[in-house]
Amino acid sequence: MSSAAKRYRLVLCLSIVANLVVGIIILFWPDSFTSFAGQPNARPDTWPRHWGMQLWAINLLYLPGYWNPAENRFQNWVGIGVRLTFAAFFFLQGDGFVPMGIYDGVSGLILLFCYLPVVKDRT
Repeated sequence: MSSAAKRYRLVLCLSIVANLVVGIIILFWPDSFTSFAGQPNARPDTWPRHWGMQLWAINLLYLPGYWNPAENRFQNWVGIGVRLTFAAFFFLQGDGFVPMGIYDGVSGLILLFCYLPVVKDRT
């Protein structure tokens, strides 16, 4: 595995782990998430809990791209695109969602810049 692929895997792993931790926090303490976002507590709290579980589902779908980033390009490109799309969505929402937009935008750009050399090595 190339050094570019190893670097990308490390960044992707850190990103996945961070998202899984956030997913657990949202699942078990949904009011802490809504408070962080400056939003009223959701009632029923099933909605933020669902979003926490969705974070898990989405991030588990990134695993094939982590296991073999050079071969499983689709998962990596979709993952990067999803992060950048969500960043734009969160920025458009404003209010307490801007930090989430910054997080998704920065992580999406870092993943993009780490993935481009992996793709270049394959060509």
